[in-house]
Amino acid sequence: MFMKILYITTKYDPRDLNEGSGSDYQFYQAFLRMGADVKIAGPFIDNPSFLERVYRKFHHLFSHARYAKFSMRFLHESSKAVQSAINEFTPDLIFSKNIAPLVYCNSSIPIIYRMDTTLWGMHQQWHLFSEFEYKRMLQWERKVLNKTNLAITNSTWSADILIKEYHFPAEKILVFPNPASLPDPKYEQTVQIPTRISNPAHLLLVGKEKDRKGVDIAIKIVQLLNNSGYPAELRIVGQQGQDQENIHFMDYFKKTDPDQLEAYLDQYRWADLLIHPARFEAAGIVPSEAAIFGVPTITNSAGGLATTVEHTKSGIVLPQDSPPEIYAETIKELINHPSTYFRLCQTTRERYLKELNWESAGKTLQDALENLV
Repeated sequence: MFMKILYITTKYDPRDLNEGSGSDYQFYQAFLRMGADVKIAGPFIDNPSFLERVYRKFHHLFSHARYAKFSMRFLHESSKAVQSAINEFTPDLIFSKNIAPLVYCNSSIPIIYRMDTTLWGMHQQWHLFSEFEYKRMLQWERKVLNKTNLAITNSTWSADILIKEYHFPAEKILVFPNPASLPDPKYEQTVQIPTRISNPAHLLLVGKEKDRKGVDIAIKIVQLLNNSGYPAELRIVGQQGQDQENIHFMDYFKKTDPDQLEAYLDQYRWADLLIHPARFEAAGIVPSEAAIFGVPTITNSAGGLATTVEHTKSGIVLPQDSPPEIYAETIKELINHPSTYFRLCQTTRERYLKELNWESAGKTLQDALENLV
């Protein structure tokens, strides 16, 4: 079915794989593969008014927390731009990964709103905003959800919140795990599954935010393993830092540069396990990338991670806020039981081929959009 889709973006250009996590790019490409005519509205620049800039300074001084992600001027100006694009393009569907341009947008055209998680869910587990600013943004989000015809999210955790806390209809929710976001899908390529964990064990962490991604926890895990007679090395991708014994910072790789992309993929080829001890993660994309190479993820149930990583199928999902000692013991079990590790690698790769890729996700998405139209 031919469709005209207005793709609204606020911060990231969906034509650039390097922007954000790459999911903006992947949604855009999925629409193009459907044969849709896609018009992009945005990105938009947030230029707060003088009064709002003054307010933000005072807010920071007194609350020591973040103010709302967007200014009121941004909400209104982006909404006007979207309204103009609607009138000019006359789309069949409106798609957005952000609430801001939709808050004051009024249209009878079906709206698809994609979210990693809800604001409510994030605020419960990872406080960023002051209570006042959180409540302001929550009003905006509820307003957009009242207009939404299809909500796309990447975890059952997030879907449950939509139903229970927002009273959003379950039949209007589409859930699929966050697929890998790499420019060269490995659907058909053969992957060599290792029969045991290397000696020393090769552990990988991929993430840009040290605290939220639990880099300190990962470092402690490696120290615990080495101190207990289980040699291990850790590579940290996406950050700069001072190398320590058995710990190496690998910086950031640009996925659109062929040489850097290959170097990035080599990190997954090197790894025995991806460790993802995030303190909060709405969905997580790197476990799906690791699954391309049959590399299981050791993580916890923070946020929506228990959907991205299926326990005992594509990794091990520990209880939320598990200490480094639990991670270390879990890794020791896999070292001591090669057959368990080998089977986990096999099922990790199988899960990637089945549902953690954009070919599968794109088909699911297309069916939902055709039903909506």
